Parts: sequence; C-alpha cells; structure tokens
Amino acid sequence: MIVLSNAAAAAAAAAVAAAAGVAVWLASRPHKLTAQQYVQAFGLISHPEGGYFRETFRAGSTPMHSKGKTDATGDLMEAKQPNGRPREGGQRNVMTSIYYCLTTDSPCQWWANNMSDHVHYWHGGGSLTYHVVHPNGCYERLVLGPRADLGETMQLIVRGGSFKCAHLEHGNGEFVILGEAVAPGFDFRDFAFVRAPELKALVPAALFDKLKFFLKEKPETDFDDFYDKPTTR
Repeated sequence: MIVLSNAAAAAAAAAVAAAAGVAVWLASRPHKLTAQQYVQAFGLISHPEGGYFRETFRAGSTPMHSKGKTDATGDLMEAKQPNGRPREGGQRNVMTSIYYCLTTDSPCQWWANNMSDHVHYWHGGGSLTYHVVHPNGCYERLVLGPRADLGETMQLIVRGGSFKCAHLEHGNGEFVILGEAVAPGFDFRDFAFVRAPELKALVPAALFDKLKFFLKEKPETDFDDFYDKPTTR
C-alpha cells in the first residue's frame, strides 16, 4: 500500500479538484462547431433537395452503398403507397436514417413529396422552418429547433404523401444540422419534387405566392451523380 505524506495528499486532492473543475467547465461550455466542420466531420455530400447529407443507417445494409435505393440484400418489408397500393418493386428496407444540414449558402430544402413517414431530430445550430401540405390540403408551418419556449420542437413528424419544404429560420443561426429517420426506408422511387401545378392545386393562391419560391426550377429525376460528387464546401 502506498502512503502519501500530508503534503502529497493535499497536492493530490488539489489536482483531483482542479481536474474536476476543468471537467465541470468543459461540460458547461457550449461546444460550437461551424457548418463546414460538421460537413467535413460527418463526410456530408450535396443533397438533391438542397443542403448536405449522409446516409448513416440502412437496415441490414451498408449505408450509402445502394445510392438511395432499396438494397435487396438488407432487411426488407412490404411497402405500400399512402393510398394502400403496392409501391414500385414492392419491398423496401425497413428503415433508413441520415444526417442533414442546411447552411447559409444552401439555406432551403426544395418542395418534395415522399411516400414514407419521416421523423426529423434537431441536433444543433439554429432553427428550421417547415412548410407542410397534407394530402387533404391542410397546411402547417412548423419549426424544428431547441427553443421550446417559442413553440419549437426538437422532433418533427411528416407523414408519407405530404408535400414538404424547409428553410433556415431568418436571423437564427447560420446553419442547422438534424437527423431524419425514414420508414419504410428511403428509396428514390418513392420520391418526387413537387411541381408548381401540384402545389397550386392544394393551397390558396395567396399562400402559393408566398411558398412558390421553394419550388426547384430544374428538378432532377436521376440522382446517382450526387453520390459520386464530393462536398462543395
């Protein structure tokens, strides 16, 4: 057994107290990263809808390997459209998840429609405003963020078949990073950019005039190239 002198014991106690103090200080200190640091740390690439992303989970499969399509070697489930009809190909991976980041140089997520349910989880940065038009034409404005006292939520659910767009909340941060869980798992066959006539048919004219700026001017239909490009930051 090692016996410390009074002086050594006091010094050791002081060192432990100092270390504990540093730990408390570090724990209480906000750990702020820039958008570029998040993009680089997580290996995010450009997303067709705007912003940056990386697939982090695809049930039973290697993330990113199938380039946004169902991996037939992964964990599968039968998937239906919101109207109850079978989806193209029938099966989907059980669930997928991504990191997603919007920044001041790519501040919005263009209007799109997906057949699967999405759950969005706020991870950091500022707040993100969502505009959601449900299949019945009901419109909602929702804010994903940490300020619960202002009505923001840190989890936001968008049901399959809804039209959705999003943008950085003006004046509240230079970026936002979030997670998106999708079930049944994401597959580009279930995805489409919303066109102006589709949006106009569901919302009043005044609302359309406010939200039309989030329609993508030249929407893609082939997305493989996005997986072959490095980040642009």
